[in-house]
Amino acid sequence: MLHDAVIEVTCDREGCHESVFVPMEWVYRNYSESSGYYDHRDAKIEEKLVDEFAWVVQDGKHFCSSFCAETS
Repeated sequence: MLHDAVIEVTCDREGCHESVFVPMEWVYRNYSESSGYYDHRDAKIEEKLVDEFAWVVQDGKHFCSSFCAETS
């Protein structure tokens, strides 16, 4: 079975081993949609972490909840 590309993100809080698989968005290079790439920029992945998974991004670290961010 083939799957679309994903990036695994693990919580940065020590002792917390929660992780999620964030799907990468396919971006076309031109209007003819003949070529493209998976957008794997950190900013794009972090945006999805916050919007779709309710994670917290703080000082370049990734936390699975606001509680993890506050106690780190």
